[in-house]
Amino acid sequence: RGGSHGRVHLDIQVGEHTNNYPEIAAKDKLTELQLRARQLLDQVEQIQKEQNYQRYREERFRMTSESTNQRVLWWSIAQTGILILTGIWQMRHLKSFFEAKKLV
Repeated sequence: RGGSHGRVHLDIQVGEHTNNYPEIAAKDKLTELQLRARQLLDQVEQIQKEQNYQRYREERFRMTSESTNQRVLWWSIAQTGILILTGIWQMRHLKSFFEAKKLV
């Protein structure tokens, strides 16, 4: 426990950067045109994955929004009902109060 410290470097590559195209070209003996075509196909595939993910997120967001709107609607209806019932109760209570005091 001499207080020695270590340092770790972590390099994560995602997407098109994960492919080492010069290495792929050498391994598969691809021409420059074939290599460029492979790069473009990989980019198109990555774009399609991103679009699918965005569609999924948009669908989840829409479902959440619709659920929230539904809850707000029912809460507003409940509040309106409570307000009406409270008004009716107050009117009946005041009417009986005034009748008891013989003001009506």
